[in-house]
Amino acid sequence: MSPTPMPAAEDVMRRFQMLEMIVENTSNMVVVTDEERRITWVNAAYSRITGWRLDECVGRRPAELLHGPQTSALSLSRLGAMVRQGQAVRDFELLNYKRSGEPYWVSLNIEPIRDATGRLTSYVSIQTDITERKKRELLTADLQHRLELAQRLARLGRIEHDEDTGRSRWTSEIYRILGCERDEEARGVQAFMAHAHEQDRPMLQAALDAALRSGDEIDVEFRVVTATGACRWVRCRGVPHVGSNAVELPLTFSVQDVTLYKNLIEQRHRRNEDLNQQVLMRTRQLEEAYGSLEEFSYALSHDLRTPLRHIAGFAELLKEEVSAGDVQGSLPYCDKIIRAAVQMRHLIDGMLSFARLGRKGMKVGAVDMAALVDETVAALAIDAGMKKLRWRIQPGLPSVQGDPVLLREVWVNLLDNAVKYASHREVIEIEVGWRALPDGTEFHVSDNGVGFEPGQAERLFGMFQRLHSDPRFEGAGIGLALVRRIVEYHGGRIWADACPDQGASFHVFLPLTVAPDAPDEAHGRPEDAPPVGRSA
Repeated sequence: MSPTPMPAAEDVMRRFQMLEMIVENTSNMVVVTDEERRITWVNAAYSRITGWRLDECVGRRPAELLHGPQTSALSLSRLGAMVRQGQAVRDFELLNYKRSGEPYWVSLNIEPIRDATGRLTSYVSIQTDITERKKRELLTADLQHRLELAQRLARLGRIEHDEDTGRSRWTSEIYRILGCERDEEARGVQAFMAHAHEQDRPMLQAALDAALRSGDEIDVEFRVVTATGACRWVRCRGVPHVGSNAVELPLTFSVQDVTLYKNLIEQRHRRNEDLNQQVLMRTRQLEEAYGSLEEFSYALSHDLRTPLRHIAGFAELLKEEVSAGDVQGSLPYCDKIIRAAVQMRHLIDGMLSFARLGRKGMKVGAVDMAALVDETVAALAIDAGMKKLRWRIQPGLPSVQGDPVLLREVWVNLLDNAVKYASHREVIEIEVGWRALPDGTEFHVSDNGVGFEPGQAERLFGMFQRLHSDPRFEGAGIGLALVRRIVEYHGGRIWADACPDQGASFHVFLPLTVAPDAPDEAHGRPEDAPPVGRSA
């Protein structure tokens, strides 16, 4: 085989000239350095872009001319390691600086040159200006960052499906909603729906099926269970994708965390409920106050006029007797005037007590009912004088929650009532008992007095209502009305049962806890209590 002929000197020269022309006219920057990375030659594009002339570059290293404050030290370290190892560098991106200080991005390709013996003699570097491309990339990254920030503020994430690759992905907000660590796994709509709350899954599946049949927009709210087991509300929206064969799930599915919105709605609902309850409570109070005004109006128009009429009438008769000189005959009229005045005083005192109860705040605490009963019984024994009283008090009367001053009025009125209406008996027998119930305590006071017709129980607890006109039983008809109001202010109820001439029993139910703002209808009476009138 004959040896390959060496190219003629002219041919070699022509090739060098062609290569030089190509290098000089290319838009890429070309730099040739020696084995120590000192510049031996640069092309015109290099001088035009960087601002450094060939004579200024020769003998200097590229780093001295091109690197600036924001050039990545980590990138320079990696680049230096590859060059020192004699490796070729491909598409290495680096931020450089022009002579004017203006930054620009390049893509480096560095080829080590060796002689016939393999010794490294120089490097040829071709640099492409990619500043505009990097600006676009940075702008895109900035826009993406802004979009993700806006979506995070709106608590809005996306599930995206790429038809070309067949892969789906979650945006970072989806991971935040679910409390998961972000990874690069392909996850789509079904993977997200798997986090739906068990109770919401049938509704969610029905909504998806309906949208796939109709092709209408999917817009559904449901709960998801996070990685920590907490529940969050999300709103998912998307338009089904019309595929080649059928309607498919949306390519883009928006997922918005609406937990805060749901909580605000729930809080508003609770506030509305509270306001409604307050309105109902105030309405009941106004109705009660209106009823009290009606009762007072009736008292002023009738009950208070009666003793005044008696006083005026007997005063006229007294005047006539005194004018006639019959002093002895005038004494009965004086007694009647005094009794009428006393009756009027009792009426006024009772009205004031009844009115004050509606304005006075309750002081709730533990009340020893046994002590209150013992105190009241002792006082009544003194007032009864020579009458024989027989008390049967069930041991262990429990303490309750309530206002001790007001509950004392309950016992005083009930026991005094029992003694009064049994005062005609040779022996007055009074029984005080109690029983525990699941939601409170029921007390009762029974006597062997005159009793009353069961059908009259409706009237018992109305103000100024008396079932007996017998003059032996004095009173203004205020005591039981006062007791009813006190008991209802404690959230309890009062009722009575009796038969004529066979005594009467009054029952008081007090709940375990007290809501002193207003009478509480929720406590009600025990299930086995008879119907309560206003109240009986």
